[in-house]
Amino acid sequence: MATLTHDPRSVPPELAATLSQAGIDLTSESGARRDALHAAIARYEGFCNWSVDYTGWVVTLYFPEERTFSGTTLEDGLVRCLTWLAQRSRGTVV
Repeated sequence: MATLTHDPRSVPPELAATLSQAGIDLTSESGARRDALHAAIARYEGFCNWSVDYTGWVVTLYFPEERTFSGTTLEDGLVRCLTWLAQRSRGTVV
């Protein structure tokens, strides 16, 4: 069984605003963080799923545009996905 871990100090400052705006509390338990990240992705009208492969966690965003994000933890992949969606909604992603 995989363990979800995330060190709140490891979040780069540029991501802190996006996570704060989405209401993500990185000090909460891992299951609650995962659920909050998944809910925030849905609020940006995103639909995703995740799996594990030999490189780590892989988050596949299916809607609004198919993209793949990866991370050493599930939360890392979800954060990358959420960040991309937030930037997309602000028109800063090309």
